Amino acid sequence: MKRFLWLFVIVVLFLICTGCGDTFRPVIIPNPPKFPDPRAAHSVVVISDNNTDPSQDPPRSDHGSIISVNVSGDTVVGQAPVGLAPVHAVQQTASQVLVVNQSVDKDVTASLTKVAFFGTQISGTPITISLPPHSDPNFVASTETSTAYVILPHFVPDPINFPNVVIPSVGVVSTTQNVLGPTIPVGDNPVAIAETPDGKKLYVANKGSGTVSAFNTVDRTLRNFPIALSSAPLWISTRSDSQRVYILEANGTIATLDTTTTADVLSESAFSIPGATYMVYDVRLNHLYVPSTDPADVSTPAHLAVLDVSGSLPTSPVIVKVATVPTTSRTAGDPCANTAAAPLTAVSAAALPDGSRVYLGAYYTDAAENFCPQVTAINTSSNTIKTATAVPGFPSFARFSPPICGLTRFRFTMAAGGDSSRVYLASCDGGNVNVIDTATDTYITNLPAPASTRDPITDNQPPPQNPVFMIAGP
Repeated sequence: MKRFLWLFVIVVLFLICTGCGDTFRPVIIPNPPKFPDPRAAHSVVVISDNNTDPSQDPPRSDHGSIISVNVSGDTVVGQAPVGLAPVHAVQQTASQVLVVNQSVDKDVTASLTKVAFFGTQISGTPITISLPPHSDPNFVASTETSTAYVILPHFVPDPINFPNVVIPSVGVVSTTQNVLGPTIPVGDNPVAIAETPDGKKLYVANKGSGTVSAFNTVDRTLRNFPIALSSAPLWISTRSDSQRVYILEANGTIATLDTTTTADVLSESAFSIPGATYMVYDVRLNHLYVPSTDPADVSTPAHLAVLDVSGSLPTSPVIVKVATVPTTSRTAGDPCANTAAAPLTAVSAAALPDGSRVYLGAYYTDAAENFCPQVTAINTSSNTIKTATAVPGFPSFARFSPPICGLTRFRFTMAAGGDSSRVYLASCDGGNVNVIDTATDTYITNLPAPASTRDPITDNQPPPQNPVFMIAGP
C-alpha cells in the first residue's frame, strides 16, 4: 500500500515540476469574420435596373445588369446581364455573387442569377436559376457555399388547383445544381433574411406579421414558434460568432436573439432609433451602425446611431448628428450649388474594414427637384465627425429619374473597398457610382451605370441604368 502511495506522490511531484514557470492562460478565440471577409474585397459589385416601369400594362422592363468596379484602378472591369428587375444581391463565395430578380412582367418567371468571378473580373456567362412565377422574390442570403435562401413573399404552392392560395415562403436554392428545392412557410410580407456565419441557423423578418421566423438549416426544422416583436421587423443582422441576431423594428427598437439556446431567447431594447430602416454590422469592431432620419429633429434629422454589440446585449446608441454642407462647398457647375440647402435624409452607411471610420450617406431634394447627396466621415474611435469631411456628391435630376427610383428599397447604397482606400455611393436617380478617396475624403471619379433601353434624353444618348443595390465584391 505504501508503495502505491509513494508512487502517487512521485507522479504528482513530476506533474508539478513539468508545469514550473508556466502560467495557464485561457485561449481566446476571436470572433470569426462573416464570410467572405470584407478585408479581402478587391472590388465592389453594383446591380442596376434597366427601365422598369410598373405603370405600363404590361409593366415594361428589360434585363438589368451587374458591374464590377476594381478598387485599385477606379474602373469598371466587368459587366454582364442579369434578370428582370434585380433588387438584391449577396456574395456567396470568394468567386460567386447571387442576384435576385423580381420580374415585374407577368409573363416572365422570376429568377436568381449566379455570377462567377475570376479575381475582380466577371467570368463566363451568368447562370439563371428559375424561381416560381409571381412569387416576387425580394431578398437573398447565404453563408454556405452550395445553398442560398430566397424570400418568396407571394409564393403559390399549387397554381393549377389553388391559384389564389398564397403562402409566403423562403425558397431553398441549390447553387451547385442550379435548382429551387424545398420551400419553408414563413409569416406575412417577409422583407429580410439572415443566415448565421456558421451556416446553421436562418432568420426571416416578417414585416406583415410582426414576427421573426427561425429555422435550423441542417434539417430546416423550426427553432421555435414565430417570435413576436413589439413592432414590425425591417432588417436583420447576425453577429460574427453566430451567437446573437439583431432585429431592427419599425418603432426603432433593436431586438436581440440569443441563439446559444435550443429556442432563441428574445430581448428588446429600452431605447429606440426613430426613422431607421436598416443597419450595417461592423465585423471588426462588433458595432452596429444604424442610419436614421428622426422626424422630431427638424434642423438636423440625419443621424447615425452607433451601438456596441460585443456584449450580451447592445449598448445604448451613441447618436452622431449630421448637418448639410453649405452650398458653397459644392463644385462649379453643380446645380445644387444654385439652390437653398435643406435638412438631410440619412439612407446608407459603410464601415472601413480597417475599423478607423464609418461613412454616412445622405441626401436632400432642392427646390429644383435635384437630388443632392453628401457623404460624411465619422471617426469610430470617438464617434465624432472627422473635421471638414462632409463630401457633397454628384447631383441627380428627379425629372430624369424613372419610376423605379421612387419605388426601390435601396435608392442610395454604399460599400467600402477591402483595403479601406475607397468608399462608394451608388445613386439610383443619378445612374452612377461615386468613388471617394478615403485618404483625402474627396470624390475622385464618377462611374456611370451601363446604358439603359429608355428613350434618349439628349444627343441621342440613352440614359444610364439605375443602381438599386451595391455590395463589396470578390
